[in-house]
Amino acid sequence: MASELIAYCGLYCGACSFRVAFEENNRDHVTHMPTYYDLLKNDPLEFCPGCRLENKCGECAIRDCAMNKGIEYCSQCNDFPCSKSIRFNSDGKPHHGESISNLNLLREIGEEKWLDIMRERWTCKCGARYSWYYKECTKCNVK
Repeated sequence: MASELIAYCGLYCGACSFRVAFEENNRDHVTHMPTYYDLLKNDPLEFCPGCRLENKCGECAIRDCAMNKGIEYCSQCNDFPCSKSIRFNSDGKPHHGESISNLNLLREIGEEKWLDIMRERWTCKCGARYSWYYKECTKCNVK
């Protein structure tokens, strides 16, 4: 089974603003999210296990499709990139815009190396974590 930090769609769940806000106990990761998330910004911070273990993001055609096909992520599918993944990648949400390139890289280098790259990319040199919409270090203010 793929790591719970790799979403079916190719997102790195370790940079999810909600997840990082909870794990770092820092609401700034949520408050810096775009306005279309306003209804969720005042919700209590809570752990999210990711879409592999529990789907807290709501209905997801990509997740359902991958599960029905018995694949770990979309780039394992013969139809990749399909209309679902292309639509998701180009829906205007900045973090979704990385999904197809993430999936291509994942297919190319494998899960372990991909996770290493993602952890490094989303972690400040001081050890604090960045998130999709808060890319300033909360400890040393590095961007």
